[in-house]
Amino acid sequence: MVKVVCTYTLTEGQLGRIEKRLGDRVEVIKVKDFEKAGDVLTGARVLLTNQPKIDKKDLEKMENLKWIQCVYSGINHFPLYYLKEKGIILTNARGVHRIQMSEFIVSLLLSIVRRSYYYTKAHIARKWDPVKNDELYGKTIGFIGVGAVAKETARKLRAFDVRIVGVKNTVEDVEHFDEIYGIDELDKLLEKSDFIITLVPLTDETKRMIGEEQFRKMKQTAWFINVARGPVVDEQALIRAVKEGWIAGTGLDVFEKEPLPEDSPIWGLDNVILTPHIAGPTPHYMDRLMNLFIDNLEAFVEGSTEKMENVIDYDKQY
Repeated sequence: MVKVVCTYTLTEGQLGRIEKRLGDRVEVIKVKDFEKAGDVLTGARVLLTNQPKIDKKDLEKMENLKWIQCVYSGINHFPLYYLKEKGIILTNARGVHRIQMSEFIVSLLLSIVRRSYYYTKAHIARKWDPVKNDELYGKTIGFIGVGAVAKETARKLRAFDVRIVGVKNTVEDVEHFDEIYGIDELDKLLEKSDFIITLVPLTDETKRMIGEEQFRKMKQTAWFINVARGPVVDEQALIRAVKEGWIAGTGLDVFEKEPLPEDSPIWGLDNVILTPHIAGPTPHYMDRLMNLFIDNLEAFVEGSTEKMENVIDYDKQY
């Protein structure tokens, strides 16, 4: 029997799904506190975790650990060097965010062109102040990172008659995209796009990949949107870009430091739409994650780890 330690409280329905597929081949044990878990950790071979921080000292207690399923897409809070050294498999939630994040991005784009954020402020201030609106029609939408979320967003955006371009490591045709550039052609996307959306994982290579040089290459009418990770962007350069009019505005769901400090100048900028890292959560999140986890768990139990999905490449950090 494979022991699975879970730091997330699964519903009876979710536990039932595991039992229906795996039967008595697995045992799921809920753990709230690693410090008080004792021998439960020693015998566990699988960890399903939503912990915002996993330390090496916590993992060292799990002598038989072979696989970690993270409930998030981001895996930078794990000691990756330690996991690689120990040969522990790490899988993430890549793709689970596809539906809700694509809806979030589309709604944000519509909010920008139809000035919804402006009218919300006017409403609160009891101010009747019609301003010029715009349209998505005919705009160029640029995606930095062409994964599951970008592909689903592109599919939804097709209905608005926009041009869609993207940057990815491998140049290849992607459905619903008009053009794909290599990472060395990022400038082309920045110069052409009316909206630039970042959807890359946080790695050593992507950290602060968007800074002053990149903002200077964007159209002055362009909006920059970050729904990836805060450190992908040089926040101080972004503040200057908005404040000095290098770009028209920005939509941010992620930040270098979260929660965003009360004294951050970002709060006071005009033409900024802020949300508190909520693009991904949804009541349906864990049910979708369970589809991935149960498939992976069955492959793990059967010794077919080569069939597991979303396995992290420690050298690439995603």
